[in-house]
Amino acid sequence: MARILLGGVAVWAGASVVRAQSAISVTSTSSTGWNAWYTGAGAVMTDPQNDQQTGQHTDDYVGDATHYGMQQTAGTIGGTDYVAWRFRFDDYSGADKFGGNGGNAGLGLDLDGNGSVDVMMVMSEGSGNVNNRARTVYFGTPGAGANTGPSTTTWTIDTNQTTAVSLTVNTTYDLQATNDGFNFAGTQDSWLTFAVSFANMQAGIRAYAGPAFSNFVYDYTTKISYIAFTSTQLNALNQDLFGASKAALTNGTPENTATWADLGAITPQIDAFGRVPEPATYAQLGALLLAGGVVAYRRQRLAARRR
Repeated sequence: MARILLGGVAVWAGASVVRAQSAISVTSTSSTGWNAWYTGAGAVMTDPQNDQQTGQHTDDYVGDATHYGMQQTAGTIGGTDYVAWRFRFDDYSGADKFGGNGGNAGLGLDLDGNGSVDVMMVMSEGSGNVNNRARTVYFGTPGAGANTGPSTTTWTIDTNQTTAVSLTVNTTYDLQATNDGFNFAGTQDSWLTFAVSFANMQAGIRAYAGPAFSNFVYDYTTKISYIAFTSTQLNALNQDLFGASKAALTNGTPENTATWADLGAITPQIDAFGRVPEPATYAQLGALLLAGGVVAYRRQRLAARRR
């Protein structure tokens, strides 16, 4: 716990506010320390089978209320602060072979909680021999569109950007078979996990989210809302939107013109661990600080009377 002095009074903040961070591993098969994504209504975000537009199970998000489709955590890798995401897909093609022959798994970040995606980041895996593939995270600008739902996205990603992040197998990237005994399509599911350092997150956001976020700070307590998707190309959302049905990416449907929130496809604002910050934690801290101030004030009044 953190010790705070206020007027000579020591106040201790709970471990959920300030604590030492643990090391994390992208190759872990345990769910300990990982947090599932939830909708704004407080339900675990789920995704149906066979809702991927191009029919590839290896790019098809799946997940139910107990076999999570999306998880998030944060901690240190080699002593550096990282945030990590774990995606569940409907098939497994082999170790470190995302999409079978490569693919794109993306995140949209709503940085200010207004329901509009402010910056994109896409983990792009090349094709060919699995040992020679490049895995790179690119950031992208939202463009001029509203970016509040599938039909209003206008993002673009420049592959020549200086903020591109190269991933390393078994350190900041891993794809492996799930081990929780559940297979959505009757074939082995897979977990795709990748991690990005806080420094790279901050640099990418500042560079591509626009002037309003040029001084954005990314740390363990930073609150962001997310969407997740797969696509055949960097500048599109054309395979699977996590948390929504196939109709969400079908032009002309009511789902396609709905917002992320209406579709249940965006998280509330969550911290780097993937948790919704607990208001009670901050209320308790505020109460402690207030109590400390009252005690300090009374001590000062008593000291003045004795003079």
